[in-house]
Amino acid sequence: MTKKVLLIIVEGQTEQIILEDYLDEHFASSTIRFDVQREDILTKWDAKKRIPNIKNSVARVIQNYLEKYKFLAKDLTAVVHITDADGCFIAPEFVKVKEDIEQNLYYTKEAILVKSEKRKEQIEQRNEMKANNAKILVANDHFSIQRLKIPYQLFYFSTNLEHVLWNERNEVATEKVQKADEFMEGLSSSIEEHLKEFLPVNSELPYKEKMKMSWSFLMEDCNSLQRGTNVPLLFEMIKSDVQ
Repeated sequence: MTKKVLLIIVEGQTEQIILEDYLDEHFASSTIRFDVQREDILTKWDAKKRIPNIKNSVARVIQNYLEKYKFLAKDLTAVVHITDADGCFIAPEFVKVKEDIEQNLYYTKEAILVKSEKRKEQIEQRNEMKANNAKILVANDHFSIQRLKIPYQLFYFSTNLEHVLWNERNEVATEKVQKADEFMEGLSSSIEEHLKEFLPVNSELPYKEKMKMSWSFLMEDCNSLQRGTNVPLLFEMIKSDVQ
């Protein structure tokens, strides 16, 4: 029997580097396929600069993948989507202007620093857009593709993947892939065991309760700037729902 496809939508290549081999090895009953966006779907603006319908945007990504690789909706067992939190749930007063920072945007434990008032306004708008879209997707457990209900789940890294893995919120973009390779080469445990250290909820709770609580935690105060992830629940989802 042909194996079904578990499609994993990610922002960059680093997510694929750290997860692909482990998922292929431990979840052999499914074909694991990554769709690297090289952008953030949750903050993407359309050509007319209007805020897109995020559910339509994700559905379009899934459709485009199926068409590109000649799959049908019935070939999918589920769609998993991983995003960086980027501090999007913090209140506007925690986006602060600091003209002497080197980068245009700098994440700290308590704030997002920017060089100008104009940039501050842009980041506040980005945060509002991303937070609203994340809330919509968290509440969405499937997509209707070709008249079939495909299970869907959104997961996060906070502040971003690099922050969780090697504790650097402001990694240089051009060094991310090399450092991800180096991180995996030096990892003494499995990636699943490593990521469990940063799960912000009790691992003994039922899966659905952990998912709900992990997102509630992220949305509080400045937690979306803290080092955390609910990606360990991805492995649990695959074990229970996909296998």
